[in-house]
Amino acid sequence: MPRHPRPRVPEWALPWIESFTLHLESAGRSPLTVERYTDSIGWLAGWLATDSPTLHDWHETDHKHIRRFLLHLQDAGYSRKYVHNIGGALQQYWRWFAAEEDAPNPMSKVAVPAAPKLGETPPPVIAQEQLSLLLKDAESGRDFESRRDAALIRLFAGTGGRLAEIASLTLDDLAVSKREATVTGKGGKTRTVRYDHRCAVAIDRYLRVRARHKAVVECGATALWVGVRRRGAMTPSGIRQAIERRGARLGIRLWPHLFRHTFAHRWLDAGGAEGDLEELAGWESPQMLRHYGRSARSARARRAYDRVDVMGGV
Repeated sequence: MPRHPRPRVPEWALPWIESFTLHLESAGRSPLTVERYTDSIGWLAGWLATDSPTLHDWHETDHKHIRRFLLHLQDAGYSRKYVHNIGGALQQYWRWFAAEEDAPNPMSKVAVPAAPKLGETPPPVIAQEQLSLLLKDAESGRDFESRRDAALIRLFAGTGGRLAEIASLTLDDLAVSKREATVTGKGGKTRTVRYDHRCAVAIDRYLRVRARHKAVVECGATALWVGVRRRGAMTPSGIRQAIERRGARLGIRLWPHLFRHTFAHRWLDAGGAEGDLEELAGWESPQMLRHYGRSARSARARRAYDRVDVMGGV
């Protein structure tokens, strides 16, 4: 689901988050993992500043605080998997903190909510009518933001790319005439994804207005995505916010990974080969294919019923 606004991280927590960041980077964790873990810790610290304003140090935090925080996430409507991932990040932090400070680990008394079994709940998808509305809204404008958002939406929807993959694209990663982009996925692995002609047109329109942007003219930005007022590349968080804003304009709950769900659903629902989807999506496990494809499985089964003569003409 879309992110709720994060509370401000209190000053007392910032040095610890910086130290934890250094620990993660020295351990060779990926930038995406570092961002996810530190975001979770900053979120907990911000929540503590509101829930327990007299608390001013991690040493004052106990298992009851963390339990209430996880319950807060569940009550806010976040999925079991999301809360499980946040809990996992907190476990990593407190394990490090306890070793660093020779202090008790409050997470030892906290049961992190279990993640749902893979494929247990079909992932949500964007309805065709909603996708049409989003594109019509973005493509109705000719300003920089509209051109950029239209290209973003079409690229997310047309490739099923992960947020980190789309956000890290540079001009050199694009081959607009071939309708291809080279993305860098998990573990630094690269793959080539294809997109349709309308996406190519949207990207071409964006590149024309991008060429006049101050980030390019004054700073020589090579990142594909630049902000309206930024002089450099958009961050994954900035792209997420741009997508969420587009959805909010039309009353649609929208976030980048939802396009990945929808891409897998529509590919399989249209009869696309599972092996091709696995390659295009950058999955190494067929388990992910089954999970993402569950949304389309029921519809495919009902259509197959009409092709199969179960009764044999009787």
